[in-house]
Amino acid sequence: MTLMEHLSVVKETRSDTHRQYDLIDVIFLVISAIMAGAEGWQDIETYGNAKIKWLRTYRPFLSGIPCRHTIAR
Repeated sequence: MTLMEHLSVVKETRSDTHRQYDLIDVIFLVISAIMAGAEGWQDIETYGNAKIKWLRTYRPFLSGIPCRHTIAR
């Protein structure tokens, strides 16, 4: 089973209100950034902004990269 297949079974529990970023996009961003050495929310946001083109080869990231506060939530 691929990483994306594993992530696709994660249950969405967030409220529909203010849900701008796809949950799987956010989880994929966090996993990728941590594997690349990110150590905090700011590092994850910075990584995402630097690697958006690469990230989009795997996921759409239609709303772009979330800010560090959104990632932390």
